[in-house]
Amino acid sequence: MVPFYENVLGAEVFFKINVLSNKYKKRATIVIRDRATWNKQTTECKEQLLRELNARLPAGFTFLKMERFERFGLGLETGIFMYEGCEFVYVPGDRVTLGWGQWAIGPDEETKREFESGLEDLNREPAELEHVLRQQMSPVREADIGPLLIERQTRPVAWYEVELADLDPEEDGDVLEAFERVKSSNYGSYEQHQSFRLDKEDGRIRIWLFADSPSQQAWAKDELPDGFDVLTEEEWEYVYGGGCRTLFPWGDSFDYRMKVRHFEELNREQKEQGEPVVSDRPFDLEKSGGMGLQFLGDPYKQELTVSPEGLVRGKGGDGGSLICGGMGVTWGYLPVATYYRDPYEEELEWEDRAEYLHYRRVVHL
Repeated sequence: MVPFYENVLGAEVFFKINVLSNKYKKRATIVIRDRATWNKQTTECKEQLLRELNARLPAGFTFLKMERFERFGLGLETGIFMYEGCEFVYVPGDRVTLGWGQWAIGPDEETKREFESGLEDLNREPAELEHVLRQQMSPVREADIGPLLIERQTRPVAWYEVELADLDPEEDGDVLEAFERVKSSNYGSYEQHQSFRLDKEDGRIRIWLFADSPSQQAWAKDELPDGFDVLTEEEWEYVYGGGCRTLFPWGDSFDYRMKVRHFEELNREQKEQGEPVVSDRPFDLEKSGGMGLQFLGDPYKQELTVSPEGLVRGKGGDGGSLICGGMGVTWGYLPVATYYRDPYEEELEWEDRAEYLHYRRVVHL
């Protein structure tokens, strides 16, 4: 069998396989429309298709390698491309069910207890739990997702990084002064609202400046090159959860074995015994997902999505509202649920939301 390829990856992918013998020649055509068909192909077939795809991409893309990703029961072997020093991953399209309406499995006792405790603080009854959760999720619906080439990591919408040498002593005196204070202190970070931010990481201080933009449309015009978009809400839910029917990508229960931001290690047994729970391991929700993408994993941050009609939604967070409200880790991390929608985001103007929004560039194929 000698594979050869016709067309490249689009809404549908066609490739033909020649079957040769001494007596006859038979040609069969396979049409790849979904993940299941894509996953059945050999690594060699996938790589050839992706290499041919390179010719249709915006200038500057280079095919790098094939890699397999697995997380939370979701797996995908696919290709990684490079663009201006950033990795992009190919994600095949599919028809999937998105949204959340009811438990698929149901929470374990600890998760249920934590949820019900939070309901008391909200003056709601335990029997209302499923209803309260459903009000904060996108509705159940079917969606046709096209193939995508997606940036693996996010980047801030309104913050841009600069080097210390780039700062002007006259214009940036407040930044330089704060830099020296942070340098000689135990502060891990310092921020002046919508002005600048300093983060200590691995022995160095990273400097971020805030960039204003009057609207999402104006921001996109300045920041997205021709041929690039951001994800829609349906695309984000698909690449984050793969069409899972559970509350979180990993199930209906919260995983208290994780290490998460703002709470660190969640090993309650060690904490109850008075043992220090200190770890240098990475935060669990910031590891690569089953489609090769890395997500924010922090309710204080949101990933920008924009619908074809221009509706802006932040996914994966609520700006930290539930954590700041003292709701604990289970409710505080509800915004990382696959289909969560921040019920209050429409009350904020773009300028206020941009501060904690992140985005990833995507090429629709």
